Amino acid sequence: MNVQLVDSLVEIVLKLTPEEKQLFQERLSYQDFNVQSNKPLTPEERLKLWQEWIEKAPQSSVNLPDEALRRENIYDDRGT
Repeated sequence: MNVQLVDSLVEIVLKLTPEEKQLFQERLSYQDFNVQSNKPLTPEERLKLWQEWIEKAPQSSVNLPDEALRRENIYDDRGT
């Protein structure tokens, strides 16, 4: 066991902002979950993980105008 490494990691984690600590904890939890489950996930388990990930994703209020989504505006003059 590498006690010095663990002590160094604890020191680093203590200096993280609350947001960074939360992200760190989420990453650790995700790693623990993946290590514990050697069997493939069921569709329900995959759906639950996907929904949890979506809930944590940043929310954007940016909306593109309909004009920007028109095919001719996406592909410019290619193919004409």
